[in-house]
Amino acid sequence: MRTEIKNYTVLALVVVLQVIGNVFLSRGMRSVGSIDRISLATVYAYGLRTAGNPWVLLGFGLLVAFFALYLAALSRLDLSYVLPMTASTYVLTAFSAWLILGESVSPTRWAGTLAVTIGIVLITDSELRKSTQLNPVGSGGPVEKCEDAT
Repeated sequence: MRTEIKNYTVLALVVVLQVIGNVFLSRGMRSVGSIDRISLATVYAYGLRTAGNPWVLLGFGLLVAFFALYLAALSRLDLSYVLPMTASTYVLTAFSAWLILGESVSPTRWAGTLAVTIGIVLITDSELRKSTQLNPVGSGGPVEKCEDAT
């Protein structure tokens, strides 16, 4: 049970760090602005402005922490579980972009985030069923096949 709590905590941190990191990066890049023309001098100046922006730096740092925890999650859990669970970042990022950054999120995008949410619920349910089958109440361990010793 303790391991499950750790796993869910790591996954929750993965999701939160990715969402906040992306929101900070977006805010920072909006303040940096876009690059108008491509030349060595403008690309260099743009790189310096980007690297010196505190929102970009904070977002980058959070995304580095996200990636480290993502690696930890992959070392403990099935990819087929971790990746869909991190897909919840799509829902939270759309909500955060709307709430924090003031982005206009169309009904079609909200419908897409609802579809992602439904998928996350289905995957979570399948993982819970899997763990219940592997660890029935009172067994203390995985279900083992019993074979006759004939």
